[in-house]
Amino acid sequence: MKLLRITCISVLVGSFAGCDFEISPWQTDAHCPGLSIEHNLQRLKTLESSNNNDDNFKVAVIGDPQQYPGDLEIVVARLNQRVDIDFILLLGDIAETGIKQEFEWSCKALQKSNHPILTVIGNHDALSFGAEIWQQIFGEFNYSFRYKKTKFVAYNDNQYEFDNVPDRDWLSEQAEQTKDSSNLIALSHIEPWGRDEQLSEYLNSLGYDVALHAHNHKFSYYQVEGNSLPHFITADTQDIKYSVMTVREQTITFENCDPECVPATIEQR
Repeated sequence: MKLLRITCISVLVGSFAGCDFEISPWQTDAHCPGLSIEHNLQRLKTLESSNNNDDNFKVAVIGDPQQYPGDLEIVVARLNQRVDIDFILLLGDIAETGIKQEFEWSCKALQKSNHPILTVIGNHDALSFGAEIWQQIFGEFNYSFRYKKTKFVAYNDNQYEFDNVPDRDWLSEQAEQTKDSSNLIALSHIEPWGRDEQLSEYLNSLGYDVALHAHNHKFSYYQVEGNSLPHFITADTQDIKYSVMTVREQTITFENCDPECVPATIEQR
């Protein structure tokens, strides 16, 4: 009996040694090549240099794909068919509980994109060891970039998992460095919080033209009464939903795609 038990253990050990076996769901070495912010900004720079001098462009805006990697893959495939889209903004919640495998599920879909993808962290992305995984895959939580004559400022506003966010001083610095841009666009996962109602007014005072968000899982486009800053919220990707933003020198407009695209109408709150 003792010999049989030892033999069985040996067989099990040998089996695991020959497999790609996940010891723990808390591992942080997610395999997501090609999705770093730095890599995609370089792709965007190459795209910009090859484009004509027209400053108008279109961007796809998606969010909250965390529980629907299959639908995300279909959304990516649909956007691959659109030659009028220059790049994709993914506004957070790639993962549901912040574990490695969830990030990798979404990464497999995102890696099939023909377009550069720029991301911003969501609240679910920072659960468990998600914040560490996020930085390994994508990079900084706060960053900015220019495309043509528009500056984009992506900032972390996840007050569930982080202290002292968003960094208002940094948002102000980014706005001050925008004198040569026609448009200034803010990107975050969550719209201004109820306990931080002045954030919308603050962004407006700094000269931001529009703020983009996700988090609520449904389309919304609104202005707060007495505040001229528009906030646009994209839906989750379940059942093939995404948004399209058209940027011109004097106007920024949106379409809600579910999956067919219709113009979004701004509302007053």
